[in-house]
Amino acid sequence: MEENRPTIPGQSYLFSGSGNFPDCVMLLVGPSGSGKTAYGMQFLREGILSCDNCLYVNCSQGLTFERFSSNFTRAKTTQIPQFLSPFSSQEIEKDQQDKSGPTQMHARDNPVSISDLLERIMISLSSKNQPSKTNSTRVVVDSLTQLIARFSNDRIEKFVSELYDALKRRERTTALFALTGVPSAANVDVLGSLVDGIIQMRMEDSGQEIQRDMRILSLKTANNLPKWVKFRIKQDGDLQFGQDKEPKAEIRCKLCDGLIIGQVASADPDSTFHPHCLETYRKLGDIYGSNVIYSLQPGVVNANFFFIDVVGLSDPQLSVERQIQKIENLNTLIGSCDAYSKIPKDKKIVLPTGDGMAIGFLVNPEMPMQLSVQLHHKIHAFNAKQASDKTIGVRIGLNSGPVFVVRDINSNQNVWGPGIILARRVMDLGDSGHILLADNIAETLIDLKDEYRDTIKQINAGYRIKHGQLLRLYSAYSHDFGNPEMPTRIESG
Repeated sequence: MEENRPTIPGQSYLFSGSGNFPDCVMLLVGPSGSGKTAYGMQFLREGILSCDNCLYVNCSQGLTFERFSSNFTRAKTTQIPQFLSPFSSQEIEKDQQDKSGPTQMHARDNPVSISDLLERIMISLSSKNQPSKTNSTRVVVDSLTQLIARFSNDRIEKFVSELYDALKRRERTTALFALTGVPSAANVDVLGSLVDGIIQMRMEDSGQEIQRDMRILSLKTANNLPKWVKFRIKQDGDLQFGQDKEPKAEIRCKLCDGLIIGQVASADPDSTFHPHCLETYRKLGDIYGSNVIYSLQPGVVNANFFFIDVVGLSDPQLSVERQIQKIENLNTLIGSCDAYSKIPKDKKIVLPTGDGMAIGFLVNPEMPMQLSVQLHHKIHAFNAKQASDKTIGVRIGLNSGPVFVVRDINSNQNVWGPGIILARRVMDLGDSGHILLADNIAETLIDLKDEYRDTIKQINAGYRIKHGQLLRLYSAYSHDFGNPEMPTRIESG
């Protein structure tokens, strides 16, 4: 018979590793009200339905046995997990020797010590409760926060370490230790290092309902890519992952392109921002002028495009605050370049793109190239004075071509078309430091001046991009700008 292993609630959403979820002891972390107890109850309900051996260690005096057992009466089984409550006026334990017998109550007048608690847990998991060859064991300790309030940190750390060792000696055992806090807290960091991993929960009050999500933040015993998964607690206490109704349309920030959960700020009916991003966007408007092009007539215009983004800005290890700071610093550097600042506002198109921006020059085709070189000099000087996590790496794509100028329903002007689309695709082929050029603008510049013949080099005679289009790709570099290395995507493609 196939070996039975415990699963965790929402495992198919949370666990991205291959094979079964491993036997492990996890620290379940989140603020009060985030759903830790509800998750633990769901974990045990699923265990009861799978005929697993289940133990709930209740360290809170607020949860009675009656309230605890009500979480299982609706399950399609007469079984209730063992209930160990050493710090309340009564300790109530299910007699597992007689499955059909009544619940046994054992009076206990005085609270136990931390060593007594460990001993009682191990007695509850003693030989009479050892799993069969096809059954697993599930343990929930809810919560370590109450133990920390009663005992010293050293004693709690020793308790967790010893209980972890004892559980790991058992076959097919998965456990959850609940703790109120956030991953950056000192006690979470220490206790998390003593177990196999951390499951993180978080919550946000949107004004209409509580939004909850969770992720496996770390897992030492298997490869897993942490990803946030939304869940809700239904009226009957069950957890539901995913959607049971048509999902709401995602609202994204116009500046950082991040998903907006909670308060939405708006500059106009068609522009949504995180509240802190709106202030930054308004600052950019003061520097660059509006990104709405009032001076152009609807129709087709030719422009010379400079498309840039910050490399690695979407790294999940990078805080939103640091992402915004990098965008602001990049925009300040661009604004200080003569190739940008000396061109009149009505002769350029500026479109923020989240990770960077697109600038279309309505004057000669040298301007995107001149801006690229000047900006690289500015970035080199800026990075020399910064710590490594504050430096800026960029990639740039240049192209000349037509775009359409159209008015939307609010009479604002928008720009889109082949010129800007190809500039974006050229940029996407680059790595940090690359200044890549589409053939049309590169060949125009090479014919224009000798200096461009020395610095603009063809690197591919026919790279196939989206929709089968073949592109002759060029790279601009010298000793103080650009990247002389072959772009990774071109080399591997």
